[in-house]
Amino acid sequence: MPAFKPVEGRCQCGTVRYRVDAPAEVLYHCHCAMCRRLHGTLFATYAVVARKHLTILAGAEAMEGFDSSATVHRRRCRACGCQILIDVDTKPDKVWYTPGTLDGHPGHPPGTESHIFVASKLPWLELTDGLPQHQDALPKD
Repeated sequence: MPAFKPVEGRCQCGTVRYRVDAPAEVLYHCHCAMCRRLHGTLFATYAVVARKHLTILAGAEAMEGFDSSATVHRRRCRACGCQILIDVDTKPDKVWYTPGTLDGHPGHPPGTESHIFVASKLPWLELTDGLPQHQDALPKD
C-alpha cells in the first residue's frame, strides 16, 4: 500500500472542514437501525483513527452534538445536518468519522473493512461484496 497522504473532508455545505493525517485503523459499515435512520441510508460507514490524527480545520463552532447513548456522542454540522464525528467515552484516544465526507481515500489497510450489526440489516439488502459480516458489533481485540 502506498504511503498515506493527509486527506481533508467536509460537511455538505462546507462550514465544517477537517483533516485526517493517518490511515483509518478500521472501516466498517453499520447496519443497525439507529445508524440507518440517522443517515437515511441502507447502512452508515465509519472509520476510526487516533484522535491526535484528526484536526478540525474550520467550523468547530458550527458543530452540534447529541448523545445517541450514554457513552456515544455524535457531532454534526448545525447548518446542513451532516454527521462528521463520533466520540465514545470508553475510547477517549479514538475518534470515529464518516469517510463518505472525505475528499480522498481513508487509507485503511486491506482486511480492516467489514459489515457490523448485519442481524439488523434491511431484509431486502443483499451483501455480496465478500467483506466479513458480524451479526453484532466488531469483535473485541
